[in-house]
Amino acid sequence: MALVPMYCMGQKIPVSQKHARNDIISIDLKDAYKNRKDYSLSTIAESIEYIPLETTKECLLANLGDIVLTSNDIIVYVYEDICYRFNRQGKFLNTIGVIGRGPKECTKTRSCVVDTVNSWVYILDWDKFAKYDYEGNHRANFKPGGTIGFRLLMPEPGLILAGSSIFQEAEPDDRYSIHVFSEQQNRYIAKIACEKRDEIPFCIDLPSMYNYGQETYISDFWSDTIYRMDDPINLEAYAVMNKGRFKYRSTDDKSILSGKKNNGDTWVLEVGMMEENDRYIFITTSKGVFFYDKKTKETHCSNYIELTGDKWINFINDITSVPVKSFVKSISTINDNILLSHNEAYEFFETEGDDSPEIRRLKSTLSPDDNPILTLIKLKK
Repeated sequence: MALVPMYCMGQKIPVSQKHARNDIISIDLKDAYKNRKDYSLSTIAESIEYIPLETTKECLLANLGDIVLTSNDIIVYVYEDICYRFNRQGKFLNTIGVIGRGPKECTKTRSCVVDTVNSWVYILDWDKFAKYDYEGNHRANFKPGGTIGFRLLMPEPGLILAGSSIFQEAEPDDRYSIHVFSEQQNRYIAKIACEKRDEIPFCIDLPSMYNYGQETYISDFWSDTIYRMDDPINLEAYAVMNKGRFKYRSTDDKSILSGKKNNGDTWVLEVGMMEENDRYIFITTSKGVFFYDKKTKETHCSNYIELTGDKWINFINDITSVPVKSFVKSISTINDNILLSHNEAYEFFETEGDDSPEIRRLKSTLSPDDNPILTLIKLKK
């Protein structure tokens, strides 16, 4: 998937400053990988709740992206489509956004972010943020300039972090992984520099951004450091990843393009998304999911486990019988110690003989072609 860098024409935007600290968390990926194993979901979680998303003619879902859970609503974004709003029991309420070429419509959406305080939904179109209320009424468009990035995060109402991804066309001194947009000022108010200084290989990922508590945390794709955002201009070191022999993919490695095996791939580490709750810091990588236990100050690595074909999981579901895909390729959002993920309806019919009573009750109300089922995983504190 080709993404275009985000350029901000005609704006003089301050660059965020990164500040070091001595008392930061050390996440030991090196030793954790040596001791990697298959972990059960009960290692990190207490329970699972399933919420079927109602299937109607107006609501047929595929390619789910962002999922947002509020006290009263569930808002689901579908890639290159719009958002769908449900109540907390999974009953379909309304759509948010329209595909089209009109001033209140979107042409090709890529992500969304939700202001749960004021009940606004911002859908990311190719060159704009389209703002809607929860009932689906269009409120405003914002065009900050250039092509906007792909991943969004809202640290506070009216402030949006937009992550960029492809920097091949940018010079080393002009590479920025995240831009900070202010709705009030209707412009970018800060940008965060990418730390990669030499030539950039093709296979890169988006920067990691997440909210935990009242704070926002970011990490560039090539950075070993996780930063806490005190404000858009000041970032403070929060944790560092000890990679040991691991290295990031080099420009000379063409295996991702050729499809041929690279003999040095064993020690290539590609870091994806990160999330955090009261107990753990989760880091998805090409080598498995690492989770740092803040209580014991230990780092663990859970293997990728192949089930059938291209279906992979990271934790063996010993709580219910349906494989949980919550950590495959990327981590879904964590809200109030609840990990939000989803399962396709047909997956509930692939397990036979070991179903829990909860799963049997759920299957009695489903068909394999129904909409996905929201999976709420209550994490340990």
